[in-house]
Amino acid sequence: MTVKHHPTPELLARFAAGSLSPAAALVVESHLSMCDTCEGEARDMTALGGVLLERLAPADLDARLFERTLARLDEPRPASASAGRARRTTPDLGIDLPAPIAGRVNSGWRWMGPGMAFTRLDVPEDERTSLVLLRIAAGRRMPTHGHSGAELTLVLQGAFTDEHGRFAKGDLAEEDGDSHHTPVVIGTETCVCLAAIEGRLRPHSLIGRLVSPFIGL
Repeated sequence: MTVKHHPTPELLARFAAGSLSPAAALVVESHLSMCDTCEGEARDMTALGGVLLERLAPADLDARLFERTLARLDEPRPASASAGRARRTTPDLGIDLPAPIAGRVNSGWRWMGPGMAFTRLDVPEDERTSLVLLRIAAGRRMPTHGHSGAELTLVLQGAFTDEHGRFAKGDLAEEDGDSHHTPVVIGTETCVCLAAIEGRLRPHSLIGRLVSPFIGL
């Protein structure tokens, strides 16, 4: 596997600093599990960040911080959402998933158009970003669309092309609120992608705008 599209240095730095949304971080982490080069760069950035933190002068803490922390230990714990998720059945998606997302609860494949399906991955710690898997059949063209926020897309299987180039297994595509594209699956293999989507997609076609509210993307 030869990866051609990697995270930008800025994106990798935000990942190493822990400033990405949880869903976006899972996409980058999944890319790292498929790309030794980026995994090494992220590790070096994290180590550098640790060195810089060690050089910072210590700051004085509020004297009441310790007492407030002890008081919170006595507060009743809210009902665990993870317990409810553990009772849910996670459908078998029929594909091998990268380790960072392999244990995530999913909604099962849902129709989103002829030859196209998606499933949501459960990321309860992230309320503003959707983490989804997209499955697009060979030769299919997704509707031209833009984005109301950032979108990170990692190819797990197959390949697609759009206005920005060709993306195959391991490649990471970055989109923002100013970009518009029309992904087309190439080759004979079904394309499966992992995507972190902030906000909503903005379809250009009438059909896309009609379908979008039903799939919630």
